[in-house]
Amino acid sequence: MPRHVWFRRLAVALFTASIAALPACGGGSQGMKKVEVPAGGITLAYDLTPGASYEGHLRIGNTRQLEGVGSISQSLECDVKLRVLGDDPARGGSQMRATFANIDLNWALPPSAPFSVDEFAKQAVAQLQGMQVTFNVLPTGEITYMPVPPQELPAEIKELIYQVVRALEQGFLVVPKHKVGEGETWTENERRGREGKLGRFVDGKVTTKMEGMFRHQERPEDVVRLSIAQKKKETVTTKDGARTNEIEGKSTAFFSTLGYLAEVDGETREYDPKQGMNFRKVRVQWKKTGQGTAAAPGGEVQAIGDPCHPDYVGPAECTEGSETQTITDPCHPDYVGSDECKEAPAEPPPAEPSAAGPPPA
Repeated sequence: MPRHVWFRRLAVALFTASIAALPACGGGSQGMKKVEVPAGGITLAYDLTPGASYEGHLRIGNTRQLEGVGSISQSLECDVKLRVLGDDPARGGSQMRATFANIDLNWALPPSAPFSVDEFAKQAVAQLQGMQVTFNVLPTGEITYMPVPPQELPAEIKELIYQVVRALEQGFLVVPKHKVGEGETWTENERRGREGKLGRFVDGKVTTKMEGMFRHQERPEDVVRLSIAQKKKETVTTKDGARTNEIEGKSTAFFSTLGYLAEVDGETREYDPKQGMNFRKVRVQWKKTGQGTAAAPGGEVQAIGDPCHPDYVGPAECTEGSETQTITDPCHPDYVGSDECKEAPAEPPPAEPSAAGPPPA
């Protein structure tokens, strides 16, 4: 019997128990009311307006079965802020930046790990807290670029970041360009990265079915319920070599008519020749928090320098509740800072003409 089949049979019960321990993700379509899909169908597209912002929450649960060791359980939960930075002609699509915070980690390690679980957790949380990932997405949800973890990090830390990045990717299901109706099914061939080159190469197939439209009772938006099945291979190539993971899974998602994937709840069965068999559960929730900038005539985006402005686009973070301000002129009456105001000296008044006339020659 192939080794991965043996792993699979041995770990199913353990996987079920570990997934049941994950907190609920919003109850699927509970709290929603089903509404009629428009007769002509509905267009699904991501809102990639520069400055558009989203807040999300990720939950990851793994049960890994290691030969000669048994099973180990791993879970991670964190918050994510996502902002659209703008078009990127170099890599295609719109550039996005995700910032991670509030890391809650419970990540068991195999006995071969070079450090203890406590040491790993300390390093991992320090690496993930405030971590930023900049990647590129098309309006259809296709990811055109996603970075790989830094090669200089320990292998266990890189593997954790890899898991987090994959969960981030699940917030971008590829949708068709045409309008879709209830019961419609479509298939996308996913192929990303460069085969045989350093980095991650993905080759697979994703089949999606539109199961109806619902209205949020807590948020003023409609969402489209989607069922998804995937089967793909991921080849990770580093300077130390390459390994190919076989992935098979299914998920349920809710796509908001405001232009984003509001929720996805998925599970996969994965065989990694290095990590062994892994049963994985991911839950991702998003909500829209900013509409983005309005394009000025000629297509130029307005310049907003205050990171706390709802339409700001840029790398600076807003520190709400602080006394920091954006006034930089030391002579401004409301300026706060260490620079001194150096006002220009007043010009002397013009000389009065002499009543006695010009001086004698």
